[in-house]
Amino acid sequence: MSVHPQLWRRSLRSPTTKVIAIIVTVLILLHNLPLRNFYVFSRERIVHINTIPDPPKHPIDQLIHEQRLRYKELLKRQSKSPEEAITNYKLRYNRSPPSGFADWVRYALQQNSTIIDDFDTIEKVLQPFRQLGLEHLESRIESARRAGSRLQTVSIKNGTTELAGLPIMESLKDVLQNLPDMTFLLNELDEPRVLGSQPEKDDITFHNYGRRPSWERLTALCQKTDSGELEQQQHPYFLESTKTSLDLCRNPAYQDQYGMFTSPCTFVATEGLVPVFSVARVSTMRDVLVPGHDYHNEGFLNKNDVDSQNFTSKENKLYWRGSNTGTYASPQMKWETNHRARFMLKVRNNTDLFDVGMTAYIQCDWDICQAMEQALGLPPRADKNASFKYKFVMDMDGNGYSGRFYRLLQSNSVVFKQTLVEQWHDERVIPWVHYIPVTIGLDEIEDLVRFFSTEGARQAEEIAAESTSWVKVALRPIDMTIYEYRLLLEYAALFEKTG
Repeated sequence: MSVHPQLWRRSLRSPTTKVIAIIVTVLILLHNLPLRNFYVFSRERIVHINTIPDPPKHPIDQLIHEQRLRYKELLKRQSKSPEEAITNYKLRYNRSPPSGFADWVRYALQQNSTIIDDFDTIEKVLQPFRQLGLEHLESRIESARRAGSRLQTVSIKNGTTELAGLPIMESLKDVLQNLPDMTFLLNELDEPRVLGSQPEKDDITFHNYGRRPSWERLTALCQKTDSGELEQQQHPYFLESTKTSLDLCRNPAYQDQYGMFTSPCTFVATEGLVPVFSVARVSTMRDVLVPGHDYHNEGFLNKNDVDSQNFTSKENKLYWRGSNTGTYASPQMKWETNHRARFMLKVRNNTDLFDVGMTAYIQCDWDICQAMEQALGLPPRADKNASFKYKFVMDMDGNGYSGRFYRLLQSNSVVFKQTLVEQWHDERVIPWVHYIPVTIGLDEIEDLVRFFSTEGARQAEEIAAESTSWVKVALRPIDMTIYEYRLLLEYAALFEKTG
């Protein structure tokens, strides 16, 4: 059907048409406005998420945008019932869940766990032991137990344990009756213990590889990778993938950039393959990851650690204080390769962007300690909450993981984190959403601080707010319990007799 031109022009001048045109124009404008906030409703709780406020203009904007989408999807896909979780488990792992799984789901839901399905860390750390078989597992655990070497043997029988005072047992006390009988080895040290480079070896022995380079030992099982691929993965200016950055096999430049690789203070480990529960590990090791309860220890995070200062009123600098832990510095080792010392050397003279200081020199020969102090200075020790005055705070590994991470996340500041250790929470703490990842090489550190101090100021404030709320819903002590409960169900299933 055709419309006469004069009738069409007359219709455009009619009041009704003008109203419709105005409404359509307003709707188009509203549709194109940048989204600032949205909410995900999850089990009677509201989880606040920020979306990318504008179309990405800077590479960092794009990284934030991508990771916020990942974060949104993580929350959206979690199961809401035991039946749904069982179905998702079978789809994810192509097997039935362990005995007691449905009760675990009910418990996790009752505790308002934000995460129900995404526990791939547990699958990853137990995978090497699924191939060993019951007889080898039991004999290796017994061999490691006899070897001693700072391992505690923890037994659960009929819902009780003789080691009730251990942090992990205190964490599990309300669910012990739900766990099957089992025995596991708990690492007393804050360093990983299982190299696993001789997986066929049943006789488990431990050796101290400390105060000497450990890189070759740690990367003995790395397969040869094309040099072009290594170069591409090794030098992202802004860190896109923490999964890639944690992979020692893809990053040969780390050999001279991190304390554990150049001269660890101690490194008591086995080349055998045996399940040892540890709080952290590097990518090439085979420790079974459990939460570090130090994160919620009074020494790191207590009720007085409340950051009430408004983000916009804070000083526009990155703050760090700490000691030179991470290596044992001796004449045989260049102290400049210590990752904390490299950070200090990189940024200490840029006082417009950084307020940093090395407050103690330990784990070093006397003359080396003196040389480090002369080169880097020795400011007075600061109150641990002094960081609350700054918009940006740095968190770095020491000999192992940094116990101050949760306290910094919970503060109303943006955490810049440099790490090479894997931990239980890696799946749920999202880079560019909850913290800013920093490469081991530190090439980008000044540009990162400069960006978030200026054009990225709004994104910085949003990241600070998001991390503060996320600690309180996803990194609680009860979330550690939920992880441990599920881990021990999966671990116990390794010992079930088949056939």
